[in-house]
Amino acid sequence: MKSYLYLCAATIAAFACASQSVSASVNIYGDTDTDGTNVTVHIYADLGTNSLVSFCVRLHYDASHLQLLAAAKNAAVWQLSNGRTIYPYADPDTSTAGEVILLGAKFDGLNPLQGVSGQHVLMGAVTFGRLSSAPPAFTLGLGRPTDFNNFVTTGGTVLDAAPGGIVLGDVTPLQMIGVTPGPGWVAVQWQGGTQATQYLQRRFSLGTNGQWVDIFTNPPPTATTVSYTNPIGTNGTMFYRVRAQP
Repeated sequence: MKSYLYLCAATIAAFACASQSVSASVNIYGDTDTDGTNVTVHIYADLGTNSLVSFCVRLHYDASHLQLLAAAKNAAVWQLSNGRTIYPYADPDTSTAGEVILLGAKFDGLNPLQGVSGQHVLMGAVTFGRLSSAPPAFTLGLGRPTDFNNFVTTGGTVLDAAPGGIVLGDVTPLQMIGVTPGPGWVAVQWQGGTQATQYLQRRFSLGTNGQWVDIFTNPPPTATTVSYTNPIGTNGTMFYRVRAQP
């Protein structure tokens, strides 16, 4: 096992030493979903024509408003393998309050130049508990900004310092922004990411007898701001929430 891991590290290092041009930008961005109590950030990459053997990205959050509950790379995609056995490697670094560092690598001994390619590739997910009612805010950065190759292609290009190599986008929080009543209807507005299915839910009571019911499903790609007009008939009291599922 050890000899294989050394071989894998040496292979990736050899890739990093090569000098090739950047074929396209890698766009890093995130969406959030919430169950009303916890907030989960899903971090994605649009890789263009690039194929990566490694990534390292940092998620910043406000530790006075959010408590870190869990963090994981997408191990279904980012794997170290000899073609038969999948080997564990670095878990997310959560040692510093206010940030999470996700590191991922792809190496298959039977296909060492395959890498990871595609659009909307899930890199990992981080879940938080709310410590306050403040809207959660997140920013993305390079995982280790100095003396480290964060994004490396199968061709050996290090994208970190290449012009336009890495584009760090936003993490779009899912949140209600308006409820406007009218004669026989209510218009509900919310904001969220564009890459998750959104479900607008309604209930008539917050008591134990009430339950959330889906009244509108909004599949991706969605607009950043969405509005839905709900006919209400003679109902006098209603509660709304939005949830999202990748």
